[in-house]
Amino acid sequence: MASLGDLDLLSLVGYEGGGGLELIFASSAVLGGILFLLWFALIMIGGITADVFDGLFGTDFDAMGADASFKALTFQGIMAFMMFFGLAGLWVLDGDSNQTSLAIVVGSITGFGSMYGTGKLFQLFVALQSDGTIDMDDAIGSVGTIYLRIPEGGVGQIQVESGSALRTYNAKTDDGQAMATGDFAEVIDVVSSTLIVKRK
Repeated sequence: MASLGDLDLLSLVGYEGGGGLELIFASSAVLGGILFLLWFALIMIGGITADVFDGLFGTDFDAMGADASFKALTFQGIMAFMMFFGLAGLWVLDGDSNQTSLAIVVGSITGFGSMYGTGKLFQLFVALQSDGTIDMDDAIGSVGTIYLRIPEGGVGQIQVESGSALRTYNAKTDDGQAMATGDFAEVIDVVSSTLIVKRK
């Protein structure tokens, strides 16, 4: 029965022994691949990546923020470069072991291409990311309907379109008068998370 000790990581990427350059390519591919898989596993678990960086570097690392995404981009870009540099270099040397210069050039181009692709992928993720924050000021000028009766001098609720969706907010009338459920009202101001409305 094979044990974990029998596992030769370098052979997994196609290294069959040879010159020093082949060993460098194979080591680069294995190291980049292992780091990539570890990073991916930490991301999947969620939040652990931030704790790892906090512990290792003593930094305040927000794994879900846009700024953190660009920090991770650097780390992921280096991993992608190492992995693809090694794999492409080994592929060229596997075809002709005398093509060392070509292997370095192809490995470098492939590595930088993967680094660039990783960067573009992270930019796409950041662009698609939405923080879900709703700016109540967007509701000013909108007309909605009273959802929960506003008593005289008190607070009720209004349903109004804000952020391309129908939302329900606490509301008070501007003149302190009561408004019944179903009445139409226009939002004229926002005061402490409460919309100020007037009868429409």
